[in-house]
Amino acid sequence: MNFDLTDDQRALVDTVEKFAANNGPKPAAGASAEVWVAATTARWQQMADLGLAGIVIAEEDGGFGMGMADAILVCEALGRSLAQEPFVTGAIVAPKLLETATDRAMRSAQLRAIGEGSTRITIASDEAILDFDPARISTRVEERQGGRCLTGVKNLVIDGATATHFVVTALDPEHKANAYLVAAGQPGVTVTSIRGLGGGQFARVTFDGVEVDAPLFDDGAGLEPITRAIDHGTVALCAEALGLMTRMLSLTANYLQTRQQFGKAIGTFQALQHRFADMVVAAEQSRSATYMAAAALAGDDAISRQQEVSAAKSMVCRHGRAVLEAAIQLHGGIGITDEYELSRYVRRMLEIEKTWGDAFDHEARFGELTEA
Repeated sequence: MNFDLTDDQRALVDTVEKFAANNGPKPAAGASAEVWVAATTARWQQMADLGLAGIVIAEEDGGFGMGMADAILVCEALGRSLAQEPFVTGAIVAPKLLETATDRAMRSAQLRAIGEGSTRITIASDEAILDFDPARISTRVEERQGGRCLTGVKNLVIDGATATHFVVTALDPEHKANAYLVAAGQPGVTVTSIRGLGGGQFARVTFDGVEVDAPLFDDGAGLEPITRAIDHGTVALCAEALGLMTRMLSLTANYLQTRQQFGKAIGTFQALQHRFADMVVAAEQSRSATYMAAAALAGDDAISRQQEVSAAKSMVCRHGRAVLEAAIQLHGGIGITDEYELSRYVRRMLEIEKTWGDAFDHEARFGELTEA
């Protein structure tokens, strides 16, 4: 597989790296939700001004119409810098959900708002904590006095603490899966911020009789576009994990070259060289799987797409865990201290591992699809 970048792709990566480097410090871990929302709003507008928020949005809807091959380069660059912006949810998952919505006027308006940076939309799909299955939905929409009311709870909503809108998966009055667009400030919406292990801004979102408009998709068609959008997000997270692994490799290589023991750099010891070589192989295998999954997203075969995505997420979870464990062992105790950079990459990797299904979840899905 050829990983060489075009000139345009190199320019894109340079833009992202400069944005991450010039973005300034983030709020402290204990900062209030209001402080985080203000900071995220400012950074998201900067990303929109650079064209990053509209990277996968079609040109007719105000975007750049680029593919996932370009989007994952952005994710990888953000991962290397540990930027943790709401890019995956806001610039990939949300547009992929909305681009197949039935209401063309609403769809175009929302996509343009994303590209302009005026909205940050995330998907609210998970209900059981650490139990990944987009089809397991208990949130419901009921007909009441001529309108529709949404009731339910979504747990660990990614970037939910700073989102302006949610695309909520729910069962319609006919008990069919669909999705509904809900503003975070609507009456009946309660957002409880949750700080993730790796610094992610999650939320528990409660919907108590929230009035909603028509569903995004035609009757009975809701589950496939929901699954497709989450698959895009999963591949994007895999790409971010590649960036994390790349940085962990860099930190470890530097440490092996500078840490002295028995009068010489520990990187000269053959056993440690072999261990580091295993880390490099794991990262490159993860890269191949992620790029193959990104290519599969453009196909029309839903089963093949889901298999490639699950294979990639499983490999990234297992190989990412191997890389971080080896990095910690080669560093020693300093590798897990809060003050040292490596520990922050480790925590973010563990957070990605449990987002939208871990290795076990995706291996199970792969097996079910193979038997189908």
